[in-house]
Amino acid sequence: MAEGQILHARGADGIHVLRLLGEVRYPLAPALDAYLQKLFAPGAQAPAGFVIDLRDTEAIDSTHLGLLARLTTKLRRAGAPRPTLVTGRPDITEVLLSMGFDEEFSLVGPDGAPPPGVEGESVGGLGDADDAALGATVLDAHRALMALNERNREQFADVVAALEAEQALREPGAKAG
Repeated sequence: MAEGQILHARGADGIHVLRLLGEVRYPLAPALDAYLQKLFAPGAQAPAGFVIDLRDTEAIDSTHLGLLARLTTKLRRAGAPRPTLVTGRPDITEVLLSMGFDEEFSLVGPDGAPPPGVEGESVGGLGDADDAALGATVLDAHRALMALNERNREQFADVVAALEAEQALREPGAKAG
């Protein structure tokens, strides 16, 4: 199993490409979250569009699915078109469909038309965030998944409640019970 990596590239036309490689797990989430926040910061030029390439993704966790869900909201607010999600593994495609990603993304198979020759540079990696940042990113990403549709709201309600309780314990002055 390959350690995960997330690459980003920006074309001259303002289209951004994210490539998620290997096993994309929650320790990578704060780096991606920070990078996306930078892209949509006040005063920054919003992306003209987005392609998320999952062809080389072996596994993706719900935290990253939540970050992708939040990305669609930010793109919609910026007036950009629906992002394109390129998927190459039937198991990952099945998860995406079960989460309603086909309602928010344009899903295409591996022989769709991803931009050729996009190598990209790393958006960050393991060990780039402290526990508080990691916890906040995981919680926010799962909230975004819940916001996609009612099915996800029901599926992730207990996860979000547990994450909120965990975060409350981390806050200054909180006491472990």
